[in-house]
Parts: sequence; C-alpha cells; structure tokens
Amino acid sequence: MAKENNKSKKVMTTNESTNKSNKGKSTSQKKKDVAKKEENKNIQHSEAKISTKKHAVKKDETVLANFFDLYDKHKLTIYGFITGVLLTILIVILIWPDRIAKLEDGTEPVAEIEGTVVTADELYEDMKEIYSISLLLNKIDNKILEEEYPETEEMNEELQAQADNYYNIYEQYYQQDKETFLASNGFESEKAFIEYLRLEYRRNKYADEYIRSLVTDKEINNYYEDEVYGDINTKHILVKVESSATDEEKEEAENLAKEIISKLNDGKTFDEVKEEYADKITYEELGYKSYNANLESAYLEEMQKLANNSYSKTPVETSYGYHIIYRIDQKEKPSLDDVKDEIIESLADEKRSDDSNLYYIALDKMRIDAGLKFSDTVLEKKYNVYMDNYK
Repeated sequence: MAKENNKSKKVMTTNESTNKSNKGKSTSQKKKDVAKKEENKNIQHSEAKISTKKHAVKKDETVLANFFDLYDKHKLTIYGFITGVLLTILIVILIWPDRIAKLEDGTEPVAEIEGTVVTADELYEDMKEIYSISLLLNKIDNKILEEEYPETEEMNEELQAQADNYYNIYEQYYQQDKETFLASNGFESEKAFIEYLRLEYRRNKYADEYIRSLVTDKEINNYYEDEVYGDINTKHILVKVESSATDEEKEEAENLAKEIISKLNDGKTFDEVKEEYADKITYEELGYKSYNANLESAYLEEMQKLANNSYSKTPVETSYGYHIIYRIDQKEKPSLDDVKDEIIESLADEKRSDDSNLYYIALDKMRIDAGLKFSDTVLEKKYNVYMDNYK
C-alpha cells in the first residue's frame, strides 16, 4: 500500500471585494451568483479529490528493493493534525449496519485557512479512501503488541542500530545526511522513525513466533534423522574463479584442480601439493563445521559424504571456484534436545520461504485473537479485501 503525501483540500471562497460588489445586485441575481459559486466550489472540490487520488496511486521508486518495499507499504507522510483527527474519528464510530463512522457532528470544521473550511466528513472520506487500512492497522497492532512485547533496553539498542544502518546506507549511496533522510521519508524526527521501526520489530517478532508454532514434532524428528550429523573437521585447496571469468578461464581452473587431485592419487600428501601449487591456489583449514554451517551446499554435501582421512576425487564447484576437500574427522551426532531449537528455526525458515504470506496471516490471527471487530462496514470490507491478497 504505497503512500504519498496527503494534501488538504482547498475550497475556494470569494474575496471581500466581491462580497461588497454583490450588495447592489437584485435578489434574483444574488441567487444566481450563489448557485454559480456553489457550482464552482463543487468543481474545484472534485478536481482536488481527483488530483489527490491520482497522486495516491503513484508509487515511490526505490533502490534497495527488499528494504524500501517496507517503506512504500507504510510510509506516513501525513500532517500531524490529520493523523490525530483520523484516529479520533475511528474511535467515535456508529454501530448501525452499512453506516460510515464519523464524529457526532460530521460538518464540524477541523481546519480553516483564509475562509476555506475543511470538515470532518470531507477529511475522513478522503483519508479512508487512501490511508485508512494502514493507519488503522498501525493503531490496532501497536495497542496489541506493546503489551505483548514491552519496551526494553535491548530492543531500543537494536532499533537504534537499525536506524543507524539506514542512515549509513543513505549517506553512502545518496549523500544524504540523517536529517535529509528523515524528512524525505516523512518522519518529523528520529523518534518518529524509531517508533516506526519498533512497530515493525514487534510485528516480525510475533510473526516469527507464530510460524515456529506451526512446526510439528513429526517434522522435527524427520529433520533430525535426515539432516543432522556430528560436526566435521575439514581443510581444502581452492582454485579461485573470478565472477567475471570467461568460460576458458573457468576450464583452466577446473583442469588445475583435476591436476592437483591426480598428484594426490599418485601418492603425494595434501601438505605436499599445497606447497607445490602455493602460488596458484588458496589453502584453508576450516576446522569443525556443523550440519547447518554457513557454507555452500556443495561443500557441505561433499564433506558429509567423505570418509575420515579422505579427499575429493573430483573438483567441488562453488561460487568461489573449484575445491579439493580433505576430511580429517567427525564428532558424534548431537542429541535431539541439543539441536531442537536450531531444527525448529530451520523448519520455520523453510515455511517462510514456501509461503511468503505467512507474515500477514500471522498478524491477521493476532488481531482476531485480540477480538478485533469493525463497526464501520466500509472499513471492514476494505480490510477483508486487503487480507484476501494473502490467503
């Protein structure tokens, strides 16, 4: 739900000199003038609404897609007084079916400038059309989650670290300082930005716990049997291949790895060949690595397949190049209790990858469990349409 700056509508009124000139006109002419003024007001009012709606569907361009997609969905560039009025209106709602929530007196002015009046009804209708679901869910989720996850020093430190990371990214890639970053993204202050991050932090925390709860004991046991093994100690020789390498260069690197393997097959030790090819290869002792180590799958699969004190008989290709892996030894397989939390997290990650809608489904369940009920049927329909995108 991309957000754009909401601009207050202007209803043009006649100036003081025009009013004076009307005094001398006939009653009939005055009525015509009044009707004409009302027509002009309606035309200008409609044009302002059309302009606002066109502006609302225009999406922000972003560079860091994963991160700034979040901004586009929740960007709040609304004047402070507008936000306060909307939240008041959402609270003071009617319970009759098919009615729209509004203040007790919908014609009550909320702002006035040079004789132009913006009423609560006008403001509410436009904001409900463009911003209602985002603002409503922010208000509801904040209420629920601040009780579920109270503010802590650890949370504040993490949020400040996130904020600082964003500042650094913008300064590095856009040469924008912190103040410019905040202003350009609709935040009046760093505190407002931190509170925005706090809501997302809490939402993600709840969603993570929900997804973890979906993992079954059967899935845990199967994963333990099929995927978990004792830590393995390895060392390896790498023939590097640059990402920009040509097919010919890749072939040369693979052939060099094969040549090294042939030397091992002829009886040379791993230490001997690493010394012989020292100027052409990279040598590394990785030490013990677990089943879920942060290594490429090709390397993990090879080190698991090898027996102790044996080496790769064919080059192992990764994004770094071609490896010859030597397995030294292996520890005992850990107990299920020792790795259960790790298994649950791995399975939860798989579920997230398989279904990107789980985040939204989790938050919907949170609201239902909290007893969310709509008295405004228009907002209820909008929310249902919004959630239908994630079911």
